[in-house]
Amino acid sequence: MKEIHALEERHVIRIVKKSETDINSPAIPGTTLTLKAFKSWVGSAEAAPSISLKAAESQWGRQRKKLQRLVTK
Repeated sequence: MKEIHALEERHVIRIVKKSETDINSPAIPGTTLTLKAFKSWVGSAEAAPSISLKAAESQWGRQRKKLQRLVTK
């Protein structure tokens, strides 16, 4: 846990407090989404900007290396 808190202090990650989460989020385990909430989530995802798969892989590769360096310090 110390490593995770260190990453948060360096602003590499953000630990989300339970009070800050939306219970209807598909990322949160527990209760199921209503059909209306699911449609809303899909609509917002479709409206969000997208990037190419190559660009996403490149960004993730850079971020992964950065996180690995921070964890091994």
